[in-house]
Amino acid sequence: MHPQSPAKYMQKFSKKYGVPNLHPHKLRHTFASIAITNGADVASVSEKLGHSDKAVTLRMYTHADQESMKRASQIFRNALKKAGQE
Repeated sequence: MHPQSPAKYMQKFSKKYGVPNLHPHKLRHTFASIAITNGADVASVSEKLGHSDKAVTLRMYTHADQESMKRASQIFRNALKKAGQE
């Protein structure tokens, strides 16, 4: 397969189905962002993406969205409750 084949296919797909600026790399970004936002550990995502350094994955694919911030707060509250019960 020619290296440009996936990009050309997605360009045609993009035009046919009205999905602007679709590119294979955007699927990679979507995978990483959704996986991390939904609780996948950064080390595993970094490995799947082939990054040699987890810092690259953290820098490029983690986002402090509202749901993630709520989850972090809840984890902290749960830890405090658990510590108070011991």
